Amino acid sequence: MGATRKAQRESYGWWRRLRWYQKPTIAMVNGWCFGGGYGPLFACDLAFAAEEAQFGLSEINWGILPGGGATKVAVELLSFRNAMYHAMMGEMVDGKTAAAWGLVNEALPLSGLRQRVTEVANVLLKKNPVALKATKDAVRRVGEMTYENAEDYLVRAQEAANSYDNDGRKEGIRQFIDEKTYKPGLGAYRLKD
Repeated sequence: MGATRKAQRESYGWWRRLRWYQKPTIAMVNGWCFGGGYGPLFACDLAFAAEEAQFGLSEINWGILPGGGATKVAVELLSFRNAMYHAMMGEMVDGKTAAAWGLVNEALPLSGLRQRVTEVANVLLKKNPVALKATKDAVRRVGEMTYENAEDYLVRAQEAANSYDNDGRKEGIRQFIDEKTYKPGLGAYRLKD
C-alpha cells in the first residue's frame, strides 16, 4: 500500500506541475486516451484530438471505479449526464464525440492535427506571457469560487500581474489609445522586441 500511495503522489504531482506550468500547454491526442490519461489531458490548458482518437473510462468493465482523477476530470469537463454515461457505460468515444462533449476543444482529421496545434501555439506565442499565465490560473481557480470571491480574486490577480509586467499592459493600452493601431477583439497587441 505504501508503494502504491508513493507512486500516486508522484504521478499526481506531475499533473499538478503541468496544470500550473508557467506557459500555456496543449494536449494533442492522436491515439488512445483512457482513464489515467485523463490526468495529463485535464492538466493541459487546451486539447485537440484526431477524429479517430479513442477516449474511454473503461474501469467499470473490469469492476472498478475510474480513479486517478479520471472521475473528477469527467465531472469538470463534461455535462452531468455525459459524465455519468461515460463512467457507467465503459464505452469508448471517438474524437468527434469528445469534442462535442467538451473533453477536447476540437477534433479534426489526423492529417491536419499537428498543423492546427502548431497554429494555436503560434497564436499563443504572440500574447503577453504574464497575461497568459494570470489568465490560465484565473480560469482554473474561479470555477471553485462564488461570484463575489472570483471578482475579488481577479482584482488581486491583475494587481499581481501588473507588478510583474506593468510595461506590457501599458503597451497594449498605448497602441489602442495613442497609436490607434490595436483594436481589441481583433487580435493581440504587438509585443515589444
